[in-house]
Amino acid sequence: MASESVSTAPGKVIMFGEHFVVHGSRAVLCAIDRRITVTSRTTDRPVFSVRSGFGFANHPMGASRNSIEAWVRPFWHTAREIRESLRSGGLSITIGSGIPSGAGLGSSSACCVAAAGSVTGLTGPCTRRSLLNLAVSSERAIYPDSSGADCTISVYGGVAEYRAGSFRRRNALPGMALVVANSNIRHSTAGMVAGVGRFRRKNPRRFESIQARADELAGRALSAMDADDIPSIGRLASENQVLLEEIGVSNDTLREMIRVADRHSYGSKITGAGGGGCIFAVADSSNVSATVRDLSSAGYDTFVARIDQDGVTSDCLDG
Repeated sequence: MASESVSTAPGKVIMFGEHFVVHGSRAVLCAIDRRITVTSRTTDRPVFSVRSGFGFANHPMGASRNSIEAWVRPFWHTAREIRESLRSGGLSITIGSGIPSGAGLGSSSACCVAAAGSVTGLTGPCTRRSLLNLAVSSERAIYPDSSGADCTISVYGGVAEYRAGSFRRRNALPGMALVVANSNIRHSTAGMVAGVGRFRRKNPRRFESIQARADELAGRALSAMDADDIPSIGRLASENQVLLEEIGVSNDTLREMIRVADRHSYGSKITGAGGGGCIFAVADSSNVSATVRDLSSAGYDTFVARIDQDGVTSDCLDG
């Protein structure tokens, strides 16, 4: 059994279909070149500890789920997978993040994926499928309604179409740049999902119509990707944003960010749960610099995201 194992996993941008994917529509996601790194070490003492930007937690290996802080539960869930292998020892997990948390860029899912790779790497070989299954079950320890889409793209990387557990890689789009800007408004994913659920219950027919439209836009976006038609992808993103406005997951700050981004980009929208977090704008070499300049000048933390093709890295992977 290895005494130390390191794994990394990328964040993501949901280009099309967030919220609607939870209700059976397809989503289009891409992994981005911002990563979480998780280092797991075996220890002599029978203690489970986690250190991250959220703080430090320390518990006996046999602690019950209800005694574990909410932010620690996914890692506690992951650690249970190797508890018997540890015998009398314990486990220390350290998390380093290059992804803003609570910003709609998949930091929690990437943490679950990287933790799965790191902890599993202590015990032996694994596959991407086994890491995905462990990561999704760990994520559902805090987000029971998670679709699994974020973990899937973090495991496999690239650009993908996702629907109810079905995953299909798509064109890499090397000429596309995603300009990401952060509102620095933290949001609750669970709270935003619950709000969309309330909208759906109060307006079932309207929600069904909006969802069908979102699924159609995702399909058209996939066709545009196949044609390497970056301007059309941007225009479709803007159309998707209109639907997100209607289900109530935007706000004045996000609208202003989109207005600034759309001066030069091909189109923009929120990514993730909404209510705060990030927007992204679709650009290429002709307009990426101007889009970054305007968003940065307006005071928003802005960066250019490129598509990550590698997905999770772990010593346990067999290829």
